[in-house]
Amino acid sequence: MDWSDLEHQIKDEVKNLGGAYVWTDVVLQGNYHIQRNYNTGRYRLLDGDRRRLLLSSYEDCKRKLDELAPTFESDHLVLLIHGLGRHAGIMDKPKMALREAGYAAHSLNYATLFEGVEDHAEHFTHLLENLEGVKKVSFVTHSLGGLVVRQLLSKSLVWNGVTANKVVMMGTPNKGAQIAAFLGRLKTFHFISGPSGKDVMPDHLVETLPEPAIPTLVIAGGLGNEIGFNPLLPGDNDGIVRVEETRLDVPHEFKLVKIIHTTIMDHKDSITATLDFLSK
Repeated sequence: MDWSDLEHQIKDEVKNLGGAYVWTDVVLQGNYHIQRNYNTGRYRLLDGDRRRLLLSSYEDCKRKLDELAPTFESDHLVLLIHGLGRHAGIMDKPKMALREAGYAAHSLNYATLFEGVEDHAEHFTHLLENLEGVKKVSFVTHSLGGLVVRQLLSKSLVWNGVTANKVVMMGTPNKGAQIAAFLGRLKTFHFISGPSGKDVMPDHLVETLPEPAIPTLVIAGGLGNEIGFNPLLPGDNDGIVRVEETRLDVPHEFKLVKIIHTTIMDHKDSITATLDFLSK
């Protein structure tokens, strides 16, 4: 690598503000990820420790990945998908618990602040269609991630021989989030949250988004009373999403956990319920 190449990569990292919020996973194989940068359209190959091995074109990254030929630890893959304005690292605690239980578990990253639910689902569909050595896939999601999976599952339940198995939704606003509708009156909300911020509002995307046709566990945060963590929201809530907003119309399992929205994925009761549900 000459100096001009190194200088170009440094400028890329500066422009990406650290990178966590502008990269979307488009290929996953073993512990290796190929991600696409929303701003630049460039691709990078990461190893299991999220260290960059290559920054180049999609073809170059895929060629390098094929040379490495990584494999999954199990033919049951669990994909963990974070919420709006977050990154893959926030799902590390449940990911490690799933790995200890014998699953091939991997956290996906996606540019939640720059694209909408349909775009996110399209990227992950490409990822699923390129899986190798996997027979079934389950999803463990937080907040917006649950809506992305609903969109993804509305198109297909099988990708290149990989069958959708189960879904866990933690704090997902399946009926839309009333707080998003309130904040949506502010121009700054749309500037900060992007298209996905609109998608979580009631009477928008969720109105037409098909509910999962596979076994689903909904985990909601709340206090089990009529006030919840945020007294400004009517009914029990996790501070951001109301318990009743997490529910589906189709039959599903349900669990209430006494924890706020932003850390529901880390609570021991959420992790235990997830492991129990996936093992059935």
